[in-house]
Amino acid sequence: MDKLMDNHWFLRGIALLLALMLYMVANLDKQPQGTSALPLGDAVETIQDVKVEAYYDQDKYVVTGLPQSVDITLEGSNTSILQTKMKEQFEVFTNLHGYESGTYEVALQYNGIPDSLKVKLQPAKVRVTIEPKKTKAFPVEVGYLNKNQMKSGYVAEKATVKPSFIEIAGTEAQLEQVGAVRAYIDLKGVNETFTKEAKIVIYDKSGNTLNLQANPSVVNVTVPVATPEKTLPIKITQKGELQKGLTLKNITMDPTEIKVYGPKEVLDSLEALEDVVVDLSQITDTVTFDAAVAVPKGAISIAPAKVKVTVNVQADKPEPEQRTLDDIPIKVTGLDEDAYELNFLDPSNGKVSVDAIGESESIEKLDPSDVQVSVNVENLEPGTHDVAVQISGPDNITFELKQKNAKVEIVDKS
Repeated sequence: MDKLMDNHWFLRGIALLLALMLYMVANLDKQPQGTSALPLGDAVETIQDVKVEAYYDQDKYVVTGLPQSVDITLEGSNTSILQTKMKEQFEVFTNLHGYESGTYEVALQYNGIPDSLKVKLQPAKVRVTIEPKKTKAFPVEVGYLNKNQMKSGYVAEKATVKPSFIEIAGTEAQLEQVGAVRAYIDLKGVNETFTKEAKIVIYDKSGNTLNLQANPSVVNVTVPVATPEKTLPIKITQKGELQKGLTLKNITMDPTEIKVYGPKEVLDSLEALEDVVVDLSQITDTVTFDAAVAVPKGAISIAPAKVKVTVNVQADKPEPEQRTLDDIPIKVTGLDEDAYELNFLDPSNGKVSVDAIGESESIEKLDPSDVQVSVNVENLEPGTHDVAVQISGPDNITFELKQKNAKVEIVDKS
């Protein structure tokens, strides 16, 4: 910088620039009040892409062939041209009121441009076709944008559209070109069901967009958002051992299956849930409790989150004890002792041995007199007979006869 300041040519340049700036400021101050600061003199300038309007009975007709825009060339005062461009209050149009169906070459008109300017339109005339307006109803399809950018584990199900049909207006030929009507919905970051307005886009049968009038032009789209699900069985893991004297009958669950929600690739890797653990060392009796089920890694949720687990146990029964009672006399029932007498042939002494089986305490307290052994000879004629031996005793003891039948002889006393 110091070198530049020492250069006399650099300093002369700075001085000239300052002088020019002071001159311009002085001249601006001298302009008469009310005069424009815009440049003076004639000029020619072209304004490009000016929109073209058509005025006609839009309820009855459709106009085709009209260009979307034209170029306007203005010639005249530079000030007028600049003011016209700045105000932007001009328009280019064609008035087709009173025209019927057909093809016409019509002149384009304009307004909002000062008379002092010469105006040239390019093109100045256009060839338009006026045709009867027709309408036809088309179903609305839903197109998804950024479907792969939904939140992980969520999917968009079939959407509903209100209204599901819209009317498209145009010529008969235009309506025949319609191939699809779609409303597009952006799914980026979506993780819940939503309703959104969407603009109608009309396509021809080749997939190109058509600039036709749709009624309505906006529809309401409701997109149900869900997560893939898979029903999996629950496996119980046992740990520890039951206390001495208890036996495990079974372990049951309600429900036995759970729905898991999450990304498809996660669900595909799961076969069962094994997070329910039953600690048998804590079980003292049959019990039912709620067990929480953990959400598998990578999944979003499960339902239900808890299951009812019932652990059925029973107390072990002591080993039964057996005791043999000998020489238990056989009582005789049903014998008419006035007319008959009975002799035991087998066993000849009329006594049998009995095995008593039961809990140790009951067996120890058992007295032979608590056991009754008998035969019933009612309605038997004199002679030799095999008779079933019957036994009875305390209910908490099981009895088994060593000899189940006795051979007896009935003798007539007369």
